[in-house]
Amino acid sequence: MSSNQPLSTIELQALAGRTLSETTAILKEWLGKDPRAGARRLISKYEKLAESQTREKARLEKLWVYERGALAQGARRIAGVDEAGRGPLVGPVVAAAVILPEGWAAFELNDSKKLTPEKREKIFSEIQKNTLGIGVGQASPGEIDEHNIYRATQLAMGRAIVALDPTPDFLLTDAMPLPEFSSIAQKPIVHGDALSASIAAASIIAKVTRDRMMEELHQYYPEYGFASHKGYGTEEHLRAIQKHGVCPEHRLSFGPVAQAVIRNTAQGPMVFWKQRLESAKNSQELEQIGFQLKRIGAADLKESELGTLREVYRQKKTDWDQGNK
Repeated sequence: MSSNQPLSTIELQALAGRTLSETTAILKEWLGKDPRAGARRLISKYEKLAESQTREKARLEKLWVYERGALAQGARRIAGVDEAGRGPLVGPVVAAAVILPEGWAAFELNDSKKLTPEKREKIFSEIQKNTLGIGVGQASPGEIDEHNIYRATQLAMGRAIVALDPTPDFLLTDAMPLPEFSSIAQKPIVHGDALSASIAAASIIAKVTRDRMMEELHQYYPEYGFASHKGYGTEEHLRAIQKHGVCPEHRLSFGPVAQAVIRNTAQGPMVFWKQRLESAKNSQELEQIGFQLKRIGAADLKESELGTLREVYRQKKTDWDQGNK
């Protein structure tokens, strides 16, 4: 290779149809004795890229540890299950269940929270093209308020699994046991979206799907800025709630939202909490409202009002306990 050629031309020729490792070797052969400082920088650039690729391949290989464990137990349709949207103040919690071909992992596949929106979109498309099956489910803000975010997340995950075709014979979940699917072998993994290829894929499907839903919701309620913060409790979002109140998609059981509703209730916080306690449909919901009252409502109430509400709570609980005997 002539050292008279521009380095950009040499780089293109070395890249043609070759892997990074092959390109690096060719550049070393062609430019090893080239006196130009740019030649040394070019070789160094590809050495670093090749090393980075080798590390990434090793990381992706590790992402199949749990899947291979399931395969060793006889499983053949292993679904990773994860959610997006447990923390926001508005919108549904969305879950995805994904079955990947054995050993497949997109370059840079990872926990969706560790990826830029652009990378998530790119890997989202790759997953869709290569997956053996994708199921998506959600639980609405109303269901989150009726139950709690943990139970609503389980509902969304369950719906994602039901929507999955083919039916999985093993579930890998991000630290979330699913008792309703006890007939299917499952393994909850703490930080699973960073440790399992299938869960990471599910986290990306769920995140991108929910983000798109929030961008659509922004068209109906642009004053809240949902397209930018996706419903999380940012300063922008909290200011919008203070100014405009809440919209039908807000989660009323979440602290900042509940406080905004209470502030805008004409009868005041005492009446708000009394009506909520009296409208509880079961003991679980009553306990949830009692917890919310203690956590976010007590500061706005007088001690005498708290005493009255405690009595309402106790009487309601007693009525249910006696009714169950």
